[in-house]
Amino acid sequence: MSDIDPRLVARIGAAVAALPEPEQTVFLLHAVDEHDFATVAARLGIGVDEVERLLASALVRLGRDLGADGR
Repeated sequence: MSDIDPRLVARIGAAVAALPEPEQTVFLLHAVDEHDFATVAARLGIGVDEVERLLASALVRLGRDLGADGR
């Protein structure tokens, strides 16, 4: 664990916190809580296709905000 750069962890946390709703919720439920798309959809009362769209949007935003190389 000591190899993890705390500055990078802070940047990732800030980037996730900056995601608009509901992208942030979908990202956290899927990527952090490890729920599948169907479970996320059911919890939020939306379709699986909407979960996929929101997650894709979140990942694009995170990639842009963090840079392609994570720096």
